[in-house]
Amino acid sequence: MFSKLVKGEIDLKTTFWKYGILGLIILKFAVAISHNLLAGYLNGNTLLVYFTKYFHPIYSPKFSILWALCYVSSLLLLTVYSWNIVLAVWRSSAAYDKSVWLSFLARIFIVLMLVMVWSSVSLAPLF
Repeated sequence: MFSKLVKGEIDLKTTFWKYGILGLIILKFAVAISHNLLAGYLNGNTLLVYFTKYFHPIYSPKFSILWALCYVSSLLLLTVYSWNIVLAVWRSSAAYDKSVWLSFLARIFIVLMLVMVWSSVSLAPLF
C-alpha cells in the first residue's frame, strides 16, 4: 500500500486529503503531545543537557526516557513521512488527467501544508 502511494498509483483525492493533509495533522499532533509530555521532565534544558548532567538511572523518573524516545521517534517519522508524501502527491498529480489546475493546486498546497507543520514543530528540546 505504501509503495503504491509513493509511486503515485493512488488517485489524487485520496493521496492529497487522506494521506497528505490528515496524515500530516495526525503526525503533528503526535509530535506535539510527546513534546509536551517531555517538557515536564526537561525543566527548560535540552535533551543532551538533561541526560548528561541531571539524569540518574536509578533516581530519575523512568518516563523521561519513554517521552524522549517518543519525541525523537515521532520527529523522525514526521521527517520521513513528509518527504514521502510530497513525492506521492507530486507523482499522483502528474498522473491526474481531469484538471491541470487541480493537480497544480495539490502540489502547491501540500508544500504549504508542510511549511505550516514544520514551522509549528518545536525543536527546542533537541538543541
